[in-house]
Amino acid sequence: MFDRLILPEDLVDARGEVIAARGVVLSPESIADAAAAARPGPRIPLADTGLAADVAAPLHDHAYRHLFPDGGTKDAVRRAILAIRLPSALFEELLALRRAASPIHGHAFATSAVAVRMLFSVVGEARGVPELAAAALLHDLGMRFLPPRLGRLRERLGDDEALRVAAHPFVGAYHLARVLGEHPAVSAALGHHWRCGQGYPNLRAEPTRSMEVVAVASAFAALTQPRPFRSAAYDARGAADVLVSEAIEGQADANTVKLLVHALRGGAGDPRAIRFGRERGGHGPDVNRHAHVAVPARSHV
Repeated sequence: MFDRLILPEDLVDARGEVIAARGVVLSPESIADAAAAARPGPRIPLADTGLAADVAAPLHDHAYRHLFPDGGTKDAVRRAILAIRLPSALFEELLALRRAASPIHGHAFATSAVAVRMLFSVVGEARGVPELAAAALLHDLGMRFLPPRLGRLRERLGDDEALRVAAHPFVGAYHLARVLGEHPAVSAALGHHWRCGQGYPNLRAEPTRSMEVVAVASAFAALTQPRPFRSAAYDARGAADVLVSEAIEGQADANTVKLLVHALRGGAGDPRAIRFGRERGGHGPDVNRHAHVAVPARSHV
């Protein structure tokens, strides 16, 4: 059961500070302990950082035109993301990703925008949306600690490489727990690859519905963005087709995928009334070497 691992090297943040030393065991329990012991510092709004202009990119991306069809929708989503409040150290992590031209930077903002749009279709501009937008923005932070070459591979991952990727939810969740304490971002980082129990890592309990929104938004954003291992990105309908297929196969939360489809259709009506069909009308890449990372057979402790 893959539910813990030993850090193979020191975990160092963008400021050069050691978050956890080599040999520390990361697990849901150690992450919870780190959150309980954290003393979060002051938070500042994203609107007051050098990242504010980055919010616009997914809102004006042609791939997402069905999610953000008009100025009113764009403005509402923009307000929610700009209202995210975090310690400056975490904004520095995102700025470091941008300086490195990492695809994780664009993925973070796209996931946050898609998740907010999905949430708006059922709860409107509720007060808690910026916290969940922050969870979506930070959910993949653990990927920053992977060797950069893994983000450039065109072929499938080897076993050792797959293990490094499978470790990133633990790494990201621990980092966020140390900085934020108990926060939805910690749960999102740990559970966004859970895949209804068929992904990684093993969790003691199912993610909440809001965390499933982050997971589906992340998967949709990843499918609609360029990656070295495929010849092109999926269009929005093709990405939705993939997620519908996974929901039918029990690898994605069906109700949350319905929420995405509902948002893509304009958000009118009741998302629970959506019925999945097997006919696929979207477009995908001609060449796609992607395969989901296999769950490690055991924990590496």
